Amino acid sequence: MRTHYAKRADVLYIVLEDTKNPCAYMELESGTICRVDETTKRVVGITIPDFSRIASAGEGVSIPGLQGSLAVDRLILETQGKF
Repeated sequence: MRTHYAKRADVLYIVLEDTKNPCAYMELESGTICRVDETTKRVVGITIPDFSRIASAGEGVSIPGLQGSLAVDRLILETQGKF
């Protein structure tokens, strides 16, 4: 897993796995966008806009196809507090 935090846009980008297959994009009610490999139907990337608000509220992010939800506090550690 790789992460990148774009401070000016306040967006966290997460790459769960690399793929060369075509991908579809699915926007969730929260505004989170999932990148789904069309061949394997696996979530391979996640884009979380307004990340600092979500992180400061201690909210999780539920992603269909993943077990449970992403722990935002863990993502904060992985982005090394870049916001």
